Amino acid sequence: MVAKGKKASADAVYAKKTVKSSNPFDNTAAQSSKRGQKQNPFDVHVNKEKFKILGRICKHDRGMPGVSRAKALQKRSQTLGQQFAVKHKTNRFKDNRIGKHLSGDQLTESVMNARYLAEKMSQVRSNQKAEKFNLNDDELLTHRGQTLEEIEQYRDERSDDEELDDEALDADFTSAAHFGGDGDTAEDRQKVIDEMIVEQKRRKNEIAKEKDEVYDLTEKLDANYKLLLPLVAKATKDEQDAKPPPDAYDKLLKEMIFEPRGSVTDKLINPDELAKQEAARLEKLENERLRRMRAEGEEEEQASVLQPKHRSADDLDDGYFLEGGDDQEDDTLAYDLDGNLGTHLNGKKEAKAEKNGDEEGVEDGEEEEEEDSDEDSDSEVDNLSDLKESESESEAEETPRVSKKKVKKSAELSTASMDTSIPFTIKMPKTYEDFTELLSKHAAPQKATIVERIIKCNHPKLEGVNRENVVKLYSFLLQYIKDLFEDASDQDIREHFTLLSKLMPHLYELTQLNPERMSNTLLEVIKEKYGEFRKNHKMYPSLDTLIYFKLVANLYSTSDFRHPVATPCFIFMQHILSRARVRTRQEISMGLFLVTVVLEFVSQSKRLLPAAFNFLQGIVHMSIPKRDVEQLEITPPFERDGPLSKLLAIPANNKESKSLERQQLQAADLVTQTITPDFKVRALDTTILLIKEALTLVEEQVGACYLAQPFLRLLARLSLEPYPDHVHLHHKEVTELAEKLAAQKMKPLAPAERKPKALRLLEPRFEAVYDDKRRPKMSKAKEERAKLLHKIKREKKGAIREIRRDTAFVQELKLKQTLQSDKERHEKVKRIYQEASMQQGELNELARAKKKKKF
Repeated sequence: MVAKGKKASADAVYAKKTVKSSNPFDNTAAQSSKRGQKQNPFDVHVNKEKFKILGRICKHDRGMPGVSRAKALQKRSQTLGQQFAVKHKTNRFKDNRIGKHLSGDQLTESVMNARYLAEKMSQVRSNQKAEKFNLNDDELLTHRGQTLEEIEQYRDERSDDEELDDEALDADFTSAAHFGGDGDTAEDRQKVIDEMIVEQKRRKNEIAKEKDEVYDLTEKLDANYKLLLPLVAKATKDEQDAKPPPDAYDKLLKEMIFEPRGSVTDKLINPDELAKQEAARLEKLENERLRRMRAEGEEEEQASVLQPKHRSADDLDDGYFLEGGDDQEDDTLAYDLDGNLGTHLNGKKEAKAEKNGDEEGVEDGEEEEEEDSDEDSDSEVDNLSDLKESESESEAEETPRVSKKKVKKSAELSTASMDTSIPFTIKMPKTYEDFTELLSKHAAPQKATIVERIIKCNHPKLEGVNRENVVKLYSFLLQYIKDLFEDASDQDIREHFTLLSKLMPHLYELTQLNPERMSNTLLEVIKEKYGEFRKNHKMYPSLDTLIYFKLVANLYSTSDFRHPVATPCFIFMQHILSRARVRTRQEISMGLFLVTVVLEFVSQSKRLLPAAFNFLQGIVHMSIPKRDVEQLEITPPFERDGPLSKLLAIPANNKESKSLERQQLQAADLVTQTITPDFKVRALDTTILLIKEALTLVEEQVGACYLAQPFLRLLARLSLEPYPDHVHLHHKEVTELAEKLAAQKMKPLAPAERKPKALRLLEPRFEAVYDDKRRPKMSKAKEERAKLLHKIKREKKGAIREIRRDTAFVQELKLKQTLQSDKERHEKVKRIYQEASMQQGELNELARAKKKKKF
């Protein structure tokens, strides 16, 4: 019971306030040195020096201790703090057994044996120290298939320390040599000692030779005895038991015994190592592609030409070489190695003469090599090896579904190549007519199979095969593709594109067999087509010309800064889009096809083709309904006014076009001249999607805002009432992207920072400078050792300081953990007192109720 005017102990616990930290900086955020934030001058600590010494760089003249301390504390909390938090905690069980996902029926004997072997190896590793000196181990040690007990050990029992029997000196020699007998002089005594040494060496050599002969005879006798043992054993037997004929098991056993053992080969590559090698190879190919795209090799070549002529010891330009090549004469005064003052003219002329002589020799050698070599250039491989992985390996890490598609595709190719209706060996047709007649009898998959087998039968690496056959086949295929797409109907175009997709791998293979010849062949065809286009540059070329651009996009690296085939095609497409008139359905479709190929060209390099952007703006301009007096600015070949300016416009009251479903451009659009309402919707929808893709590619360009503004102006004038819902959706997406790019601000231009070049100075004569500081004179090795010891001492002090700080940090964590546990314990005590006080109150109420009942 508690007195009436006093508080219970539980109330006292509740009345006790939590102890707050007395440090006012516990909850303050650490300072951060953000870029652009103004520094507090009171946070900067300046270390003053007594004396200013020229040439000495003081690294710690000023600093911010608060920021450094906060960074160090954050780093320790991420390393030591995390380790301290998980210390002595094992809350996860991991099943590392072999075949842990297998059920009871699937646990075969091999899995159990593998488990037993793994457990045995783990026991060996864990008890390695205990079993290191265990002599009672049941495991037998073997060497080359035999136990160590079975191997005979031939030990050489001879010893080099054996003493000779007659090595002792006789009495006559001792008396004569030690006691001055026979009246010999000192010279005679020395002579006798030398003779004695020679005699002793001779005797030792004779004895060693004799022992070697005895040992060799013994070994020979033992070997002959082993050969005689079978004969002796056979002779001792009176009758030989007839052996039964060997059965199949005995024959197999003997074959296995006398079977030659396999030689040691390279170890199998681990899957992890194989994956690392593949990743490294792909990374190397990607770096090569990026280097070609940025034309970094040309800058290196230009930099290698501009080499420094003369470098002064006091030169301060730090890598900014002076202009001019090595061929310019240098008459600068300088000291030579002998200490004489002079110029470099004489030495340079001699070096130049030697260099010219060497170059002449090299040129002669190169001419001889060119005369000796035949057409080996056909086997040269273009440095475009990254294209081999452009469609298969560059996207191998995206999804496993891609790999399944590849396996399926390779299976289809293998089944197509195993077509038994086609002969496996096909000779190269002599003329183009024979080639077309050979292909005309078969379907598209069989045509690809025929081309594949022709390539394999006429491969340049085969002996007795003319190397010109592959070049002829390549030219035949180019002509065949041209004939297919020339004057083709809409149904034929679909079939021809299917055939082209099947022929594309074989065209790529032919290109890699002889890149130079094949590229020149294709380039000649493109030049011929360009010559035909220049005769009438206001008309779009036919489809047989445009298909070559698609061919180049798939065969060559279009991301290179300069390419002998891709760059002329890029310029050719620029001329077509900027000069040819757009008046019919066919020309609009061809222009959109060209824009698609252009975007495929620049998908990696993200370059800009102005004609493609202008063509897309023109298609949108033609889709806007305009009054006769109304004009919108547009660039030729599109017209600002007239009937052609609204060729694709749909009237607002047209309700049929609003119910059309989404369609892509069709093959009929490439051969049809009449414009229909469904084509207008299809062309505008395709144009909007191409605009979105083009703006996405140039999103990172500097002037992306200027490229998006014309599209934004035209899209705002476009009336979407007669168009279906999918056009509305695409229009909204493109408008949002164009507004985002148009709102970007451009950075002001600034000239590149260049360090001023220092004046050229004469080479000074270095002399030893002595000061009056009293230092002990040490050699170079001792001086280096003293510097190293000083560095070690300094690093040791720094390490001790960091260890001390780490220990303090850990102790602080322990203290916080202890305080946290004490706090939790106090809270539990509070809760217990609270429950006890409530129970006591209830008891008091019961007692008072009982007293009232008594009265």
